[in-house]
Amino acid sequence: MDLDELRQAAQDGDIAAARELGRRLCVLEGAQSLGTPDDVPEAERWLRRALDAEPADPVTATLLAGLLLRQFRTMLEVSPLYDGFGAPGTARTDWLRSLWRRRTEAFELYGRALDVDPAHAAAANGMALLVLDPSTSDDFVYYTGEAEPDDFDGLDPTWRPEAERRLRALLAIRPQDTMAAANLAGLAGE
Repeated sequence: MDLDELRQAAQDGDIAAARELGRRLCVLEGAQSLGTPDDVPEAERWLRRALDAEPADPVTATLLAGLLLRQFRTMLEVSPLYDGFGAPGTARTDWLRSLWRRRTEAFELYGRALDVDPAHAAAANGMALLVLDPSTSDDFVYYTGEAEPDDFDGLDPTWRPEAERRLRALLAIRPQDTMAAANLAGLAGE
């Protein structure tokens, strides 16, 4: 099916078509770009619809988590609101809070996928790579020039042990997963 056919099938309620459409749209540049903190690109919208219909689907949860992380990284790198040239104050704070919420949701979605399928390598490795990502709340201070708000959620201290636990569980099932072994070594080494 082409994108138009998938879009029509998804609009008609075909959940598999919604997931496939979301997956295909993930590779398009627009899926990673946000104009405002509240934007929901089409790929994200279809993946959310598919996940709402089938909450225990680890593939859709992992696809959505990966998309949210790409949005986080892309917008953190390219938005003028973060580089000192954008509007100061609340606009930057709102943007960063939105991005960090996406990152937090991605971590939760990876966990959700692993609850259903502990051998889901993409979810376990995605979770580990999220934790290993150097983006921290220090970036918030750097990009905004403001003190970190009290309610700001940077990297949760429980994430690292959770990612290690999930990788160990994966390796118990799939000991040949070299990426999981490398990510576990990276987490344990920090």
